[in-house]
Amino acid sequence: MSNYFDSDDAANRLRDDLTGLYNLPEEDDDLASDIADIEALVNSYVGKRYETPVTDSTAISILKKLCLDLFAETAYMRTPGDELPKKVKDAADIARKQLKEISTGAITLAGATSLTERPSGGADAIIVDGNDPEFTRDDMEGF
Repeated sequence: MSNYFDSDDAANRLRDDLTGLYNLPEEDDDLASDIADIEALVNSYVGKRYETPVTDSTAISILKKLCLDLFAETAYMRTPGDELPKKVKDAADIARKQLKEISTGAITLAGATSLTERPSGGADAIIVDGNDPEFTRDDMEGF
């Protein structure tokens, strides 16, 4: 199940090009796999700062656009040759740059749950009882 975009969003983004890039319905699995791969990539960046998958609708709208920009690049890479449409490549490059900025905190996702925020009921620390240390600062002389 997709979290940020689905095959309908992909079809709306690629319009008539979708049928040339994916031989549907035979390649439904390829399309679903590409969608899952893009979302996993996005979550790998976003997951450095936020709980994933992101569930806030405002944040999802931002991530959806970034996903679709990266998806378009992935889809066009299915064509023969090594040339991508310039606007597709540029949009994907910008999406990667923005994802990097999200992961470093330069761009924030309003409404997304930060990893520093703890849901209610979480523990502050776990204390484990154990043996006294074998060596202390005073016992380490000569090592």
